[in-house]
Amino acid sequence: MKLDPEYIDDGSSFVKISPHSLQPEHFTEFSIFARYEMGQENKKKFIYRCLLVGGQSIPRKKLMEILQSWENVYIHRAEREHFKEYVRTNLHLILNNEDIAIEKRAQTFSSFSSEVIKDAFKITFGSMGVEKETLGNVRSLVAKAVDFIASARSLDGLAKLAGHDYDTHTHSVKVGWLLAVFINANQDLFDVQSESELRNLIIQATVTGFLHDIGKIKIPRNVLNKRGRLNNMELVTIQAHTAYSLTLLFETDLPHCLRQAILYHHENEDGSGYPCGIGGDKIPLLAKITHMIDVFDAITSRRPYKEHRTPYEALKIMTGSNPHLEALNKLEKEVRENMKVPVSALVREATNSEEKEQRERQIIETEEKKRLEARTTLRDMGMAHCFDQGLLVKFINTLNQSENFDLSAFAHKQEFSGE
Repeated sequence: MKLDPEYIDDGSSFVKISPHSLQPEHFTEFSIFARYEMGQENKKKFIYRCLLVGGQSIPRKKLMEILQSWENVYIHRAEREHFKEYVRTNLHLILNNEDIAIEKRAQTFSSFSSEVIKDAFKITFGSMGVEKETLGNVRSLVAKAVDFIASARSLDGLAKLAGHDYDTHTHSVKVGWLLAVFINANQDLFDVQSESELRNLIIQATVTGFLHDIGKIKIPRNVLNKRGRLNNMELVTIQAHTAYSLTLLFETDLPHCLRQAILYHHENEDGSGYPCGIGGDKIPLLAKITHMIDVFDAITSRRPYKEHRTPYEALKIMTGSNPHLEALNKLEKEVRENMKVPVSALVREATNSEEKEQRERQIIETEEKKRLEARTTLRDMGMAHCFDQGLLVKFINTLNQSENFDLSAFAHKQEFSGE
C-alpha cells in the first residue's frame, strides 16, 4: 500500500511509537509521521504529516535530531506488521543503546512485549493449547532482551511503570521482568552450574512470567473485564485460570518446574491459597517467587475499583502479620467453596412470593457485597501468611538495588516484623 505524504485522521489509522525504538543504521521500509493539532474548529481530528519514508538516504546524525525532537511519532496501521518485525529484529540493539535513557528503553520493551503477549493470547484463544510457534516467538523475544531485563539497572526503568492501569498483558510483562531480575540477583537459590545454565533458566522463567495468566483467555469477558469487585461465583471462575493455563501449556516443552510455577502461583505459605491449598515446602520455589511478584505488581497497579499503592505500601501489606487472620481465612474459605452467605433478615412485608424472593435476593447480594469488601479490607491489613518470609527479604533487597523504588525502610529483615 502506497501511503500519502499527509492525512487528516481521527487517529484510528495511526499507531503511536517512541522515536527511541528506531535505530537509523537498521531502518527499514515504513514511513514515520508527526501529528499536529487542527485547532479549535476540529478537535477530533489531527494532521498526520510524513517525516520520513523508510529507506530514504539521510545522515544518521540528522535522522537522530529529527526523531529526538519529537516525544512521539506515528506509523500508519497499514505498515504496523513491518514495524513489529523491525522491532523484533533490532530489539537487542535498542535495549543496549546507552544513548537512549533507560526509562525510554524500558517503555519500548514493555510496549512491544505487551503486543507480543497479546498476539500469543489471541492465537491461543479457542485452541486446545499454546502452539510451538507461539511459544517460540515469546522465547525469542525474551532471549534478545535478557541481558537488559535481567540486569539490576533495568529496575530504574521498570520502577517508572509502577502505578499504571492494570492490564493482563502489561502485568505479565512486569511479572516476567521481575522474575528475570530476581533470579539473576539471587543465583544462590538455584542449582545452576554455569553461565549458560543461568541464562537459560532466566529466559525460561521470564517466559513463564509472560504466560502465567494465559488461562484467563478461557474466562468469560464479562467476568475478566468487570469494572468492580467480583462476587463469590466470579472469584471462583477467575481462580480457574491457573488450571486453564497449565492445560494450554501442557503439550509444550516448557520444563515441568515452570509449569508447576504457573499452576501454583496463587498458593499461600499457610495453605490458604488455590487451586490445591498446599503450603510451605510443598509449594515449588519458582511458584513462591512468581506468587510474590504477581501480588506485588497487582497491588501497585491501578484497578477500576481501587487506586494503586506505592511499592513501599505494597510491601508493607505483604510483610504485615494480619491481626484478623481467622476472620480472613473464613471469608477466603467461603470464596473457595462458593458458600452462600447467610441472610441476615427475613422478608415479612412482601405481599406475594415474587416480591419476597426479589427482596431476599437483594438482601443476599447486599450481604455478599459487604463480606467481599470486608475480605479485601482484612487482606490489606497484612499478607505475611501468604509468602515465604526469607524470599520476601530477598525480593525487597533486590528491588532496593534501584533508588527509584525507594524501599530503604525494608533494607534488612529485622526492620519488618509484621507490625
